[in-house]
Amino acid sequence: MNPFPDEAFLALVPTPAVAVEPGEAGNLVLIRPKIVSPRWAWLLRLMKKPAYRVRLDARGSAVWRACDGARTVAQVVAVMEATHPGEADTQLRTAQFLLGLARGKFLRLS
Repeated sequence: MNPFPDEAFLALVPTPAVAVEPGEAGNLVLIRPKIVSPRWAWLLRLMKKPAYRVRLDARGSAVWRACDGARTVAQVVAVMEATHPGEADTQLRTAQFLLGLARGKFLRLS
């Protein structure tokens, strides 16, 4: 069984790749174009709704705010453990959330 997150993943630096706007109750809304390929970007002008709008909850907003492009995944996990003490599996949940955001091209892991 492969342990996740491993040391290589924890050393990556998450960098936001989309626009953000404030939402309800201090939460954030991520805005990502539906087409991210520059080759097909001209289609965005033809669409009524050219962007996805993803509303984050309080926990997701806290993770997003911790991803400033300078902190590693391990440091983001440490911030989440400090702000949400006593929660089980904080490291695993935060790492999986960051991996999902990277797969959806909301942030870059470098």
